[in-house]
Amino acid sequence: MSRLQAIGVILSIGLIWLLRPFVKVRFGSLFVSRLGHLAGNTECYLCERDAGINRPKRVFDIWCPMGKPANAQLLKMYARVMRVSRFGGLVNVIGQNWPWWNEHTFSDAQWGRDIHNLMEKSPPHLKFTKAEEKRGQEGLRALGIPEGKKWVCIIARDSYYLRAAEPGLDYSYHDFRDSDIQNYREAAMALIERGYFVLRMGKEVAERMKLQSPGFIDYAMDPRRSDFMDVYLGAKCEFCISNGTGFDGIPMVFRRPICFVNEAPFEYLSTWMANSLAIWKHHMKDGKRMTPAEIVASGAGLFHHAKQYADAGITLQENTPEEIKDAALQMTNTSHSGVFFGGSQDAFWSAYPRSNSLHNGLPLHGAIRLRIGDKFLESYAN
Repeated sequence: MSRLQAIGVILSIGLIWLLRPFVKVRFGSLFVSRLGHLAGNTECYLCERDAGINRPKRVFDIWCPMGKPANAQLLKMYARVMRVSRFGGLVNVIGQNWPWWNEHTFSDAQWGRDIHNLMEKSPPHLKFTKAEEKRGQEGLRALGIPEGKKWVCIIARDSYYLRAAEPGLDYSYHDFRDSDIQNYREAAMALIERGYFVLRMGKEVAERMKLQSPGFIDYAMDPRRSDFMDVYLGAKCEFCISNGTGFDGIPMVFRRPICFVNEAPFEYLSTWMANSLAIWKHHMKDGKRMTPAEIVASGAGLFHHAKQYADAGITLQENTPEEIKDAALQMTNTSHSGVFFGGSQDAFWSAYPRSNSLHNGLPLHGAIRLRIGDKFLESYAN
């Protein structure tokens, strides 16, 4: 910090103290280096702000970006609808030396989890400008997607992105969330046969998706990939297939449906997601597939580290290509009005735990809007 910045910080803290009787200036740390948090935390905050949740009267909120943005376009768009300041981050760090500063910090309710079900009640806060709409349409034509054609985005987490983004840190404890992109090929081909274009998404990926079809674009490997087109494609897709990784935050905040596959941890399903469905990784122990009740009873539903599964003698088995395809095709059999074809899922959701986060003790779920893939759920009933 330069001397000039230090003086500015001290003066700002003094001014904030003087303003306390009239308006409370608050600072929120925005973890922009993680796409999921940049998207989800921010949109949840904006929905809560509109609803008057976690927001006392007479406040002036400032978001402070932390780290290098995972997507510069998304941060640019959020800066249009809320206050964003890197200098505010310096003020916040220094201000934390005073006990009264706790009243001057804020966040969303649950780290990007819409536990108040506000997204279904509120339109997206982000909009493309006319120039951006033109740029997006030009980008679609450049990729070979004709006007009026629908597309589906596919994203499968692998460990390559974090190794490339932060090579000095060990994120291997997250590897249990990875999945093999090749297992998504059957789903992609089935969607192409139904008339969709399919785009494989990702900023840094380990390998190509081995699929040759005029309707398939391995966009993650395409030199035309950009932060802008990542947002535009995710915002306008018919739906997204994801195994619960950062990119799916983009379709989420633009209220696009998501087909979650290979999900883990089990008790962290994105239950607020209307018009969406999920299937989870099979939990194997002693050569047998664990039931949902057994997963919960073992504690594995809340595991966040690969070592926890290993210590418990549990192996996570990816969904089969057929299971992923069945879930993807079920997404095409709905009007996206919240009603999926298939039987009642009341028994599953009645037994599903309404857990609290082990990190902050707050609830992980509000009202249930998500549905489980019909064929997948039937396989656990047999």
